[in-house]
Amino acid sequence: MQKAGGSEIIGQMWAFPDKKGRPVCLIPEATALFQERCQELLERRKERLLFYVARCYRYERPQAGRYREFVQLGFEYLGPDPFGALVRSLELATGFLDSLGVRYELDVAARRGLSYYLNGEGFEIRCSELGAQQQVAGGGAYREGAGFGIGAERLLLAMGMQGLQDLSDG
Repeated sequence: MQKAGGSEIIGQMWAFPDKKGRPVCLIPEATALFQERCQELLERRKERLLFYVARCYRYERPQAGRYREFVQLGFEYLGPDPFGALVRSLELATGFLDSLGVRYELDVAARRGLSYYLNGEGFEIRCSELGAQQQVAGGGAYREGAGFGIGAERLLLAMGMQGLQDLSDG
């Protein structure tokens, strides 16, 4: 995680030695893990689509919709054309939010602060109702493909603030 994450992530990692003194890290986000394993995941395939739900941990000050423990929904499109994968990722992220009726702003030239994104840039999706911490999703292209992550708790909070039905109500 220390090699794959940017300075923002490294400063928020829960890292400690286990009982045998080996270094352990609770994952602060899941994209870096997929990016690190891309070659293995692509073995004997030109392309691969992956979806995941991951429990993640960050050592940061809890605030509205931003917790030390959270759930990340993610999508990774691995293949030979990172920028084509980025277009597909953007379409999927915005299509998902559109299907829920979420109002959002899209920034396609966000400085993400994560070292694995090409040119350090990616995209962010924000909901203004969330105040200072508006981001609900973010992603970008990396050497082996592209993808994005959505913070489940932040998305549910934004939906509630926008008067949309809370998905946890059944």
